[in-house]
Amino acid sequence: MWAEEVRVPRPGTGAGAFLGWVLLGAGVGAGLGLGVRAGLFVALGLLAVGGVLVVRQGPRPAQLGVLSGLSALPLAIAWLNRHGPGEYCSGGVTGASACVAQANPWPFVLVGAALVVVGLAAFRRTARPPGRLTGSRQ
Repeated sequence: MWAEEVRVPRPGTGAGAFLGWVLLGAGVGAGLGLGVRAGLFVALGLLAVGGVLVVRQGPRPAQLGVLSGLSALPLAIAWLNRHGPGEYCSGGVTGASACVAQANPWPFVLVGAALVVVGLAAFRRTARPPGRLTGSRQ
């Protein structure tokens, strides 16, 4: 068997590692959406965990999953504004209604989808094994 035929997976190229980083990015995005005090605490804590992992492991392709995970924040905002744009009134159990002004959700959907696509594309691009060497001929 020739050395060219042996495929050894690179560290940090598995789907499980990518999904773990996606969850970390989603936690950071959710933390930023929680509010000033609690959200900042959660987001900074998760960023510290991610920083420790990067320092201990070194750069890995799976770490690009954070980009896809950050899409949780704009997609959650889009979901909350799903009845927009404009004013939306909902009736309560007692017959009272509450009205809120909602933004257009589509810009948030587009930003969230772009983050997912960019994260996945960057991971796929960096996770694939390098091609044949240009100068090697038999």
